[in-house]
Amino acid sequence: MKTSSKEKALWLLEQLVPGTGVNNLGLGLQVSGRLRPDALRAALAIVAGRFEVLRTVYRTAGADLVKEVVPAGEFAVEIEPLDLSGGSLEGDLTAFADRPFRFDGRPLVRVGFATHPDGDVLCVAVHHLVFDMVSVGLFLQAFIPVYDAVAAGRPVPAQATVPAPALAEPEPRPADLAYWREVLEGFQPGGLDLWCGTPRGRQPKLAGESASRALSAGAQQAVVQLQRAVRAPLGAVMLAAYAALLASHGAGPDLVVGSPVNVRGANTAAIGYHVNVVPIRIRVDLAEGFRALARQARDAFLGAMAHADTPVDELTGELAGIGTSWQTQLFRHLFNFLPQAPAVELSVDGMAARVLTVENPHSKFDLELVGSPSRAEVVFRYSETLARADVEAMLDRFDALLVAAAQDPDRPLGETAGWSDADRRITGRAHGTAAPTAHPTVLAAFRSWVARTPAAPAVIDGERTVSYRQLDATAAAVRALLADAGVRAGDTVAVAAPRGEAIAAVLGVWRAGAVCLPLDPGHDPSWLTRQLTHARVKAVLTGTGVQLPADDDLPPALPLADAPAPGPAAPEEAGEPTAPACLIHTCGEAGQPVATVLSHAGIADTVGHFAAELGVGPGSGVPALAAPATFDALFDVFLALSAGGHCVVVPDAARTDAAALRSAAGRHDVTVAVVPPGTPARILADLADQLPGLTVLADGDELSAGTAGRLLAAGCRLHCGYGTPQTTGWALSGRLDDPDEPPRGRPVANTRAYVAAPDGRELPIGLRGELRLAGTGLALSDPDDPAFPTDPRYGRHHRTGELARRRPDGTVEWLGRMDRQVATGDGPVDLGHVEAVLLGHPGVTAAAALAVPQPGGGDTVVAFAETPMPTPTSTDADAAADGPAAPGVPGQVVRLAELPRTPDGRPDRDALLAIARKALDQGTDQQDQAADDALVRDLVEIWGQLLTVEATAQTDFFASGGHSLLAAVLAQKIEELTGTSLELGEVFKHPTPTALAARLRA
Repeated sequence: MKTSSKEKALWLLEQLVPGTGVNNLGLGLQVSGRLRPDALRAALAIVAGRFEVLRTVYRTAGADLVKEVVPAGEFAVEIEPLDLSGGSLEGDLTAFADRPFRFDGRPLVRVGFATHPDGDVLCVAVHHLVFDMVSVGLFLQAFIPVYDAVAAGRPVPAQATVPAPALAEPEPRPADLAYWREVLEGFQPGGLDLWCGTPRGRQPKLAGESASRALSAGAQQAVVQLQRAVRAPLGAVMLAAYAALLASHGAGPDLVVGSPVNVRGANTAAIGYHVNVVPIRIRVDLAEGFRALARQARDAFLGAMAHADTPVDELTGELAGIGTSWQTQLFRHLFNFLPQAPAVELSVDGMAARVLTVENPHSKFDLELVGSPSRAEVVFRYSETLARADVEAMLDRFDALLVAAAQDPDRPLGETAGWSDADRRITGRAHGTAAPTAHPTVLAAFRSWVARTPAAPAVIDGERTVSYRQLDATAAAVRALLADAGVRAGDTVAVAAPRGEAIAAVLGVWRAGAVCLPLDPGHDPSWLTRQLTHARVKAVLTGTGVQLPADDDLPPALPLADAPAPGPAAPEEAGEPTAPACLIHTCGEAGQPVATVLSHAGIADTVGHFAAELGVGPGSGVPALAAPATFDALFDVFLALSAGGHCVVVPDAARTDAAALRSAAGRHDVTVAVVPPGTPARILADLADQLPGLTVLADGDELSAGTAGRLLAAGCRLHCGYGTPQTTGWALSGRLDDPDEPPRGRPVANTRAYVAAPDGRELPIGLRGELRLAGTGLALSDPDDPAFPTDPRYGRHHRTGELARRRPDGTVEWLGRMDRQVATGDGPVDLGHVEAVLLGHPGVTAAAALAVPQPGGGDTVVAFAETPMPTPTSTDADAAADGPAAPGVPGQVVRLAELPRTPDGRPDRDALLAIARKALDQGTDQQDQAADDALVRDLVEIWGQLLTVEATAQTDFFASGGHSLLAAVLAQKIEELTGTSLELGEVFKHPTPTALAARLRA
């Protein structure tokens, strides 16, 4: 007999997760006394003999599924001993029901029986192909009277022996198909992902659990009020609330929710698989109120019910852009609002009986709401793509959403949907970052230590030690030099000097009330010229050995050696806390400088925050590890000088050479180390016995789990930080105690951080969105700068472009750049994480990762490792071994002696992209030579036949139009070719001819 598309869909899903009972349903029954096994066998035989569907068996026939009905006299269901563990009875029944059935002509019904101190237990496991949840009640209605009669020795009721042929569902009607085409026209399934949990990859994730919550008294009352207020039935109210919840969590706004519908029609007593899941399309506008949404949900639901006889599996072939996969692409979320069921007290052979819950430990959908008018409770079933904490939080938000909607049905949903009281409480506490500052500026903090500890070391530069008094005197001389040159408050002064000399120069600039532009004197002269011209620099302070480009249009150079000897104290011109303090350049389009201006107050707040967090104080040594011409270089210095510590000037080689760093750190009592972005934190792990007690602040985006583990194991106190070029170095930070934990932290003093949806709404706990920052730590900007919009609640803020989420403890977890999250067929890849893993490997001094678009669709990740010294050859998987999971392993790792860089020193992405494309082209040519292999050549031919494309040895089956049904055909053809039977999941894991050939040989 031919099987329907609905039946084949269940079968194909099972092939992807063999060895599980993903499609099994269970029925448990416990009586207050003892059941008779002989009567059970007889009753089961009679019921199975009556219902043809229970005697329907299935067989695989190549890439197809066929079925037949076993005659009543030849069909038998054996009763197995039911293994009871002594623990949860429901858990034992679930384990029994979850055992998979085979498609080899055996019954799809299994019965278990056990004695129990509280009464005997019966468990019936049935495959979904011949059963559904409605069938549970129908089966009990048929079985119990038969058992009662057999046990009592009475004749079986006549109705119990009337044959019940399997119900044949009608073919889809043209009018129904036309309706669904119109309703679903233009729907794009790509908007169904939630902003919590784990994004899906190619492989199905079907492990499932459930969480339930009794509606609060306020929510129960709200449901009653809403039915009257919006003139919609209870089901429509609950559906609208569910749609609003999903939309507030990222799904939609064009949202399709599946809803199971009983399609038995007049055949209400038909046991079998007679449920269709209809796609209900709702466009959720969070700017509108609940009233409008509920009415839309009501109309959409009623329309779906009127055309429910069309199985969703028939629709995928009817709708443009909706393909076939292991799950329908039309919806990922289910609304299962069960009809009102009358309360019935069960009795079996005169004994009281109760139905036991038999959970299916799988979920075919990301989230399913299960509710009933008879119970003031909501159950969320969910797949392992979601965490339990996320689901429980959603239950709280669902309750709060109902209450808020009843209070004002026309209030915009965006103001209330998706938030619970706990979310508001935790977020409110997290925003309490206001803190008094001991000193309004770094200069003021430094001068306070000059007064308190004038003889203490401030800067250690090789064999030279400069005290606080000496450094202050040199800064005063620099201020005098600037005054003589006509520099006034507000002017911009560049500093091009070796590290040790630059410290006094910057302090002198600030004492003159000027703005400091740090330069790297070793950089490309043309880049230096562009910076000086762009910033309209008034003068350039130059240090020992520094020569500026010869150009009459450049500002005058003021050698620091010409600074006059200290004279009578002159009046200070130090700027106000809100005034500009320094200007930092990055390289923009066409190599033009892009300026970031930071304020005195922002720098003071950031430096003061970290001095307290990292324990910097008198006697603390902080190495200057950051590259010149960056704010990180200023941060290293003033972290120490604002807290009474000393800055250790280390050679440039110390940023990549552990031996050079070890020498400097060992001689100068380094206690706190700040690893700037772009510097491998791995070098600290090579300091060996100098690590215990060392406090380390590292960029969380660039710190691999392997490096973090080595630092923690060595006794470091490890902190992770996050910042952007538009902030004063660091904006968030937190202690890291577990290397496997993602980086997270709290905002620095007087900075607030929040996570926002694309429309700017703040998101609650656990939802991924864009990290936005507000407060003193932001760069100064023009009022109309689009990077610094204004928010009604937070005022001027910065859109960082970083993906983040707030955790239940109030900290913010940053997840990588939003524009660096790459979706591949095997799952999402964070390019920043790939770079962090490469930086954790010895010999790698810099790393970059790119997503390269491929002609057949999708991206390939190519990573670059800067390895100036020869390193042993390793595989791509080895290069990512201590970090990314399989989807995070780059397609290729290219080694370069030096990464191409932009004028400001960052990796040149355009140049790297050209190298990546060339590497992939060469790699593809080499890999496609594998087509000379006879097996690969045969597989390429099969690929081409099934996909109707010009396939190569590297053609991805699914990226080129393949789907689950075709994959089953592919597996069958491979078995015919090689004699090897492949599970369907193997095709998903090895989707190219080359990969699958290797798997077949293995």
